[in-house]
Amino acid sequence: MRRVRQSTPVLFGTLAALAVGAHPERASAQGNNRTVAAAAYDQGTRAFAARDFNAAAEFFETANRSVPSAQAMIQAIRAHRGAEAVAHDARAATLALELLSTYPSDTRVTGYAYRVIDDLSPRLARVQVRCQGCDLSVDEQSAPHSAFFPPGTHAVVASWGTRVVRREVNLSPGQTLPLEFEPPLTPLVAPPLDPAPVAPTPVADVAAPVALAPTQEVDLPPRARGLSPSVFAVSMVITAGVGGALAWSAIDTLRGRDEYVQDPTQARLDDGRGRELRTNILAGATAAMALTTIFVAGFTRWRSAPARPVATLTAQGGLLGLEGAF
Repeated sequence: MRRVRQSTPVLFGTLAALAVGAHPERASAQGNNRTVAAAAYDQGTRAFAARDFNAAAEFFETANRSVPSAQAMIQAIRAHRGAEAVAHDARAATLALELLSTYPSDTRVTGYAYRVIDDLSPRLARVQVRCQGCDLSVDEQSAPHSAFFPPGTHAVVASWGTRVVRREVNLSPGQTLPLEFEPPLTPLVAPPLDPAPVAPTPVADVAAPVALAPTQEVDLPPRARGLSPSVFAVSMVITAGVGGALAWSAIDTLRGRDEYVQDPTQARLDDGRGRELRTNILAGATAAMALTTIFVAGFTRWRSAPARPVATLTAQGGLLGLEGAF
């Protein structure tokens, strides 16, 4: 049985704070991501200690997606290796490749990544794709352009928008397979047919316009520019609402994790992943609404122009009212 080393847990919230501390102007937009990353890392550490390596790997990868961190990726690799399955080994080796490309100057990280690859590559196959900026998927799962896969037959699909090239490959242990894709020619699209002519609609006779009596108006004051303060208030309410939904979703996600630990079924795992996706979407929406509210505040008309009387005189009568920016 493969031994899995468990390193001393690192407070991921501190790592996330250091990652963005040099850019205080981004702190507001990334605060929600740091919260999600710290919670996911903590759940991954607990799952790893309980030897639930499948769940631990998912949580550590979620933490890395929220706030990229070499420590989270290393913990994800260790969790995948602890699962002792060839598919998990392939994912661990692929993450090691990502470590090499993301942290090439960190000798501690690269040394660990090379050891993982040297250990796992003899029983896996590596695919390296060149495809002129395509989106790549393998077995209907999104994949990087350089990755490890279990031996066997796999469907590799390269796509450029609506143009798609599919190829099946048979991989052997220890094999490195270079693949090159080129986008197919764009299919010709027939020009649209000219629309059928439409007969003009007959216009009824219109009576001659009635001459109006000349009017005399008082000059209007210039209208104040900018957004109404009510727009800012609405934006604040929406931001608060989305933020509240985010807080509820994060708590619900953690509750789903606890339910999965108590009853680790596939249905609960899928439900937990759905809750995690919902929380990530709400985090992005909250950040977007916060930035929108700040933008609206900069263009809000905080002082309205004072109202003033306006009079209009005609031969038939007169009109008296107030005019201003409200």
